[in-house]
Amino acid sequence: MSNTTAQFVRTAYRDSASDQTAKRIMWLYIGSGLTLVGVMVVVGLGMRMAQGGMHTFQPGLFYSLMTLHGSAMMVGMALCGMGLLWYLFTQEGPLNPTTAIVACALILVGAVLVAISALVGGFGAAWTFLYPLPFVGTYWPSWATGVFLAGIACVVLGWTIWCLQMLGGVLTRYGGLRGAFAWDLVWSPKKFAATGQKPPPPQAFAVLVSAVDGLLAGSAGMLVGVALFARWLNPALPLDPLWVKNLTYIFGHTLANLTIYMPLAAVYVALPRYTHHRHWHTSAVLAVAWWATLAFVAIAYFHHLYMDFAQPRAVQYIGEAASYLAAFPPAVVTVFGGALLVYRSGFRWTLGSMFLYVGMIGWVVGGIGALLDVTVAFNIYFHNTLWVVAHFHTYLLEGALLFVLGWVFYCLEERSGATSSRAVRTLVSLGVFGGGAWLLLGWYLAGAQGVPRRYALQPAPGMEIGWWASLGGIILVVGLIMCGIEAIRLARRPAHREVSAA
Repeated sequence: MSNTTAQFVRTAYRDSASDQTAKRIMWLYIGSGLTLVGVMVVVGLGMRMAQGGMHTFQPGLFYSLMTLHGSAMMVGMALCGMGLLWYLFTQEGPLNPTTAIVACALILVGAVLVAISALVGGFGAAWTFLYPLPFVGTYWPSWATGVFLAGIACVVLGWTIWCLQMLGGVLTRYGGLRGAFAWDLVWSPKKFAATGQKPPPPQAFAVLVSAVDGLLAGSAGMLVGVALFARWLNPALPLDPLWVKNLTYIFGHTLANLTIYMPLAAVYVALPRYTHHRHWHTSAVLAVAWWATLAFVAIAYFHHLYMDFAQPRAVQYIGEAASYLAAFPPAVVTVFGGALLVYRSGFRWTLGSMFLYVGMIGWVVGGIGALLDVTVAFNIYFHNTLWVVAHFHTYLLEGALLFVLGWVFYCLEERSGATSSRAVRTLVSLGVFGGGAWLLLGWYLAGAQGVPRRYALQPAPGMEIGWWASLGGIILVVGLIMCGIEAIRLARRPAHREVSAA
């Protein structure tokens, strides 16, 4: 298919009823996800203010909120990435809308059940629910544990359905794994070029990796979920804590990683639209980078088990090596490629492009924090301190969330044909970037001082740092509120009729 014909087909598709349906489903996912994330940002700020001594929670409530915050934040970010990838893939090939709606509904039902278990039942074993914590020495009723496990099961089921649909779509569209991985582009580039075929676009690799690693994570989640549910029904049933912990982290750590990688597709698609005639093409280097990401994301979780001395030593080395190597593909290929794409390109700075570009910076900063944490010499001091909280909040708040907001504003700007004023961009930047950096700095400093995470009442200097870090959190929330108001303003503008070519 020639480029001209392909452009005509894409432009025609973008006005079709199928495209409108795909957009509604995308907004269902992203709207639900951002709502969850927004509420959980406020809940998280309340917890940080309590740690800073600004107010107090009743005993146990902090840990119930912490459980809800961690679970719902992960689900919310995953929903955003799932909706974004689902919509982008419909530009390449058909996907069944009903399947996507069923998957989303299951995940939302799961989120409601988790909220009931935490807010009504008082379940407070954290989103990691490490065995035997949900069953031993609890202050919440047994039914709350059962409802929590049922909620997680619904989330895993919905996630697995989505992964199966996306994997099926990728394999069908690109002719199996060989085509989806761009195998011939990498190993036989001249022959591949001679066929006239096109490799999958960069965002298709994010779909493939999310689906394959997502199915691995979902399988582990289902297995450990069934085991814990059986333990809940029969308290005499023995489980191996190390076996449970491995499965829990294959599920949880991989899913958390994928919530960061999924919205990266927005950078590939939207960032070039703000340049002057530049595009992001699939190269052999990019394809190999995503192959590496597929492998390293699946085995990097071992770095969470350094302190489990019964674990075979070899997997600890694998975990450290994979954690280091996982950083290179995104940093070298995607972030460096993005910087080159912007450099001297006549880049247009709007809210959408700002979020996408700064999101890459946040991604790098969070990655450096993570690399320090997985280094054994540092992990001895940082393990289970607020340093861990700092680096994954950098990933999420100033990385993945900014990618999602960048995509949202890109869509709104393209639809309305309007952008935000410089004053609005400045205020949002001060709130979201400035307030976010202020909040994150508090976690990094407290972590470096050895302040433990998951403590309602923190030893010194946790309370002092928590107090002033909360001020940054308040500024961040104000920035996000301004962001929401600006999004509503752009959404209420009449649609711009001119359709730009993809």
